[in-house]
Amino acid sequence: MTKPGKFTGLGTIVLAIVFLVAIVFAANNSTVLGWVIAVIAFGWLALSTLVYIGVHKAAAFGARQVKLAQAEMAQRTSAKAPADGGTRLVSDDAGSRQAAKARELKLDHSFKIISVQIGVVNEHLGKDDAMVARALETIDITARNGRGMVNPNWEAQEARMDAAMEKKNAARAGETRPGTRGPDGDEPVSGVVLD
Repeated sequence: MTKPGKFTGLGTIVLAIVFLVAIVFAANNSTVLGWVIAVIAFGWLALSTLVYIGVHKAAAFGARQVKLAQAEMAQRTSAKAPADGGTRLVSDDAGSRQAAKARELKLDHSFKIISVQIGVVNEHLGKDDAMVARALETIDITARNGRGMVNPNWEAQEARMDAAMEKKNAARAGETRPGTRGPDGDEPVSGVVLD
């Protein structure tokens, strides 16, 4: 049971004093009205005491129930928590729903950032070149981060593809020069290479 507050029983104390004063006056005057007032004061004192004890016990019971519920919740949480202190890494490789949901939220946030920056570019285009440059830089960084979430090795793959394309273009340029015939004896191919 917890210790009651400083002024918790003040009303009961006041009623006890009123009861004692009523008894003293009733005994000194020996009147019926004095004894009736003493009985009424005693009734209120008894009722106040019962209410005080009931409320105090109910508060103590409630406090015990809250502590018990908190202890049970802590026990359940610690039983479900991993042994590494409760920290859990959500891996994209695990294929878990949590990892997929986290990735989707990050991508959604990236798309929102890009949308906002496109609005900034449209608003400041031709007016504030520095603001447009910062917005374009933010779009580029956000797009790179988003690509990294979808494919962590995208930069290496893109570098390999660029190197292969340069090698292929160099081989093509070496095979057919303007004004010469191709390897099959056909006319040289000219035009623009589209990636």
